Amino acid sequence: MEYTAMDQYWIWLSSVEGIGPKRFYQLLSLYEDARSVWDALGGPLTPPDMQCVGPTALNNLRAARDERYFYRLFDRLERGGIRAVTRLDDAYPAALTGIYDPPATLLVRGEWPQDEERALAVVGSRRCTRDGQRAAREFAQGLAENGVTVVSGMARGIDSQAHRGALDGRGRTVAVLGCGIDTVYPPENEGLMNDILESGGAVISEFFPGTPPVAGNFPARNRIISGLCRGTLLVEGAHASGAMITVNLALEQGRDVFAVPGSIYSPLSEAPNRMILDGATPVLSCWDILEYYRWGKRPGLDVGPKAKPEPLEPEEEAIVAPLREQEMSFDELALATGISAAKLNSHLTMLELRGIIEKVPGGLYRSY
Repeated sequence: MEYTAMDQYWIWLSSVEGIGPKRFYQLLSLYEDARSVWDALGGPLTPPDMQCVGPTALNNLRAARDERYFYRLFDRLERGGIRAVTRLDDAYPAALTGIYDPPATLLVRGEWPQDEERALAVVGSRRCTRDGQRAAREFAQGLAENGVTVVSGMARGIDSQAHRGALDGRGRTVAVLGCGIDTVYPPENEGLMNDILESGGAVISEFFPGTPPVAGNFPARNRIISGLCRGTLLVEGAHASGAMITVNLALEQGRDVFAVPGSIYSPLSEAPNRMILDGATPVLSCWDILEYYRWGKRPGLDVGPKAKPEPLEPEEEAIVAPLREQEMSFDELALATGISAAKLNSHLTMLELRGIIEKVPGGLYRSY
């Protein structure tokens, strides 16, 4: 990757540990550009006005003002296939320039997300229900099939299901990390990250290689998730969940907020239900979002004659009935129906062949 000299010094300054966006822009307000910061650190004495960054960050700056550090930084980016996009770059997303503390530099692996008109964030709890997983995946799949880029944080739970749904829809998805761009977190999502990159998506972060996934990084990354998108969809979350940070940031940024309603007795539906009461748009399918933005129109209802539903035997109905309400495993169905394992297995096979039920990831069954 080729960078101008101005870009190189900008990237260097933003890479120094402790120089987040606030301190970065503070230094630029004192000096003409990032190169001037480098030059000012070259003397034996630290300029008095540079004390504003604090002693720890200042020590880090002095240690990083080293040609070996400079070389290793760009060598690591090159070897990792990582592109650094600064706010000086025309490719920097215009949507992020207006948010509070926009990232000085974004690190990118994969296909860089240009300013996309159709981009939606999908967020929710790490500890989610089966219905929440299903909703995240199905919403994301429907959005992706209609040309919408799905943005999320690649965390466990709702985030991962949103990315998977977008991949199922053969669409584009972008993962925003709360750690170094070279780090897979959580580690079990390595396969998901590879699938995102291989599908033409992108993984982005404002954190340089080697940055660990510490707790304080994630609220910061959430402003990027919401900032990149026209709106944010909250699938599930408790009142104080991390997903609410993203939702509140979206509201502060003037973005739209959508929420999937749920049971009033479910703790994980507390946040979306409350957001709906506070004015968020309730949505029951991806079409509610697509039509809201005029990104798509739901298929018209078939007004022609309809085939009668295939009649079910009593034992088949006993199996299908609970699957209309929620996804269930083989063992759960056996317990709920009291049907022997051998007969249940036979019924499930036939019902699946007849297109009445389907098997979904996780060894679960559901009814169409």
